Amino acid sequence: MSERQREAEVNTKIRAVSVQKIDEKATHNTPVVFNFGVNMEEAERKNDSVMLGFHMTMGTEPSIVKFVIEGTANVLGDSAQIEQALAADPQTNVPEVFTRIYQEVYSVVFMLAGTIDVPYPSPALLKKPHVQVAYPTQA
Repeated sequence: MSERQREAEVNTKIRAVSVQKIDEKATHNTPVVFNFGVNMEEAERKNDSVMLGFHMTMGTEPSIVKFVIEGTANVLGDSAQIEQALAADPQTNVPEVFTRIYQEVYSVVFMLAGTIDVPYPSPALLKKPHVQVAYPTQA
């Protein structure tokens, strides 16, 4: 059995995206630091799946642009696969499920950044060890 087959399946649906260019003089070459905030909440749990709602914001310092993305992710698999996907990576403190959600969301954010000529976030933004993700779990 391959490594991929032992992972939970994550189906991401983006429901809403907004972007606001705050500094009209800024371009994609303007140096910035991205700040990232996310809230994920468990909406529904079944034997073979967990539905998560997510709301993420990406802003910059200095304040040039703000992205807001909302959606859902359905995590499918057996209970061990689901728990592994929900567990935080010890090095980054980011749950695997959120890394997989970000991979889907990133292409939309990248396209929007190019469209309004603002700096592009890094595809490896979540690999930084200082990232903190709040993930409320149900007892």
